[in-house]
Amino acid sequence: MTVRRKILIITLEPIAKQMAGPAIRAVELGKQLADEFDVILFSPRPTDLERIEHNGRSLELLAGIGKGKLYKIAQDADVIFVQANVLKSYPHLADLDKPIVVDLYDPYLLSILAEYANDPVTASSSYRLMHQVLKKHMLRADFCLCASERQRDYWLGRFCELGRMTPEMYKVDGSFRKLIDVVPFGLPASPAKKTGSGIKGHVPGIEENDFVLVWGGGIWQWFDPLTVIQAVAELSKTKKNLKLYFMGIKSPNPQVAQMPIVTEAKKLAADLGVLDKHVFFGESWISYAERVNYLLDADVAVSAHFDLPETRFSFRTRILDYLWAGLPILTTGGDQLADLISEKSAGIALPYKDAQAWQKAIESLMTDASLREKYSQGAKNLAQNFVWDKAVQPLKEFCRRPYRLPAFKQIKMPSVIERAHAVYSRGGKDLLLKRSKNAFDELLKR
Repeated sequence: MTVRRKILIITLEPIAKQMAGPAIRAVELGKQLADEFDVILFSPRPTDLERIEHNGRSLELLAGIGKGKLYKIAQDADVIFVQANVLKSYPHLADLDKPIVVDLYDPYLLSILAEYANDPVTASSSYRLMHQVLKKHMLRADFCLCASERQRDYWLGRFCELGRMTPEMYKVDGSFRKLIDVVPFGLPASPAKKTGSGIKGHVPGIEENDFVLVWGGGIWQWFDPLTVIQAVAELSKTKKNLKLYFMGIKSPNPQVAQMPIVTEAKKLAADLGVLDKHVFFGESWISYAERVNYLLDADVAVSAHFDLPETRFSFRTRILDYLWAGLPILTTGGDQLADLISEKSAGIALPYKDAQAWQKAIESLMTDASLREKYSQGAKNLAQNFVWDKAVQPLKEFCRRPYRLPAFKQIKMPSVIERAHAVYSRGGKDLLLKRSKNAFDELLKR
């Protein structure tokens, strides 16, 4: 009988009916791994879920337990999967002689720059703290995941600066795929199907015959809801059935505070006279299971952001939901998914902060059903590239044959003897004598 490896997946986010991106990712990766391994999902937050199942197999869910029990469970695991903030709360996991996978799909240092832009004290403190937390994860990791090839370029640069891309590591794997590979956020393999009520006829002020734009997730400081609201406000003067619905503005994690951009967005909608008339904010986070009903009730999906480094290296999980639902997508350009949306005719990538471009794009989709159908089909086609069972393969391969990478060693200047040996190995005695003479001549000139 083959013994199944034990995989421990740890997130600090609540694993519950209402989940944000990191928890969803942990759960869905766990489901995929459960086909071959015994998976334990851990969150320090309480849960309202009775069980998590996939293909007839239950995953063990541990929520709200203490550190001592977690460490004991970790000692029995064959692989420990952590998101890139877990070692801050559970530092002793790094001391265990276990293969550790670190999930780097969220380059959160870039988000911190935007989140605390107007609070320099908090910005400096938070950035320095999380910089060190991230560094600890990257130095301890035996294998890392990121969400795209563009993200991988970013992380390879950071690994190089930290001193992990060494000759020893190159000898292990010259591609460095053993250090970091791409596991994007994924989608269900089954088509999106409605299971209950959603937006139209359910949200007060939005009727069955309205044309609905859906903003499918939270409003964070690096997003730009303001430009979309401006475009909708202007169009609403002639398009009375145009409605913009923000699905949920309160994070399911009680530690994540509402950001100032939410207040700014509501105030703008009120000042333009469209709040609760053409622009609606869903206060409560939509549960993971019910989100499909809201998505399928929309005519077009929207996502907008500012021109920031966070944008370039982001991987918008809400965009994948839009693809799954087959929605035509309007988004600001600048990130890799926006490039794909434009390239694969799944929607339109728009300039930063250009309300007129948004207005024109929205109007074109409102008045041209064939264009909507074209982009809808493009979205469905593109979605096939991101199903979970395809996305998870590099992680599955690691769990099948886990390994420990060479331990990190601080990069130091080579000694004189080491440098002399390197020169001799490249050019023999003649080159060594020449370099020695040059060095001696330089000393005499001082």
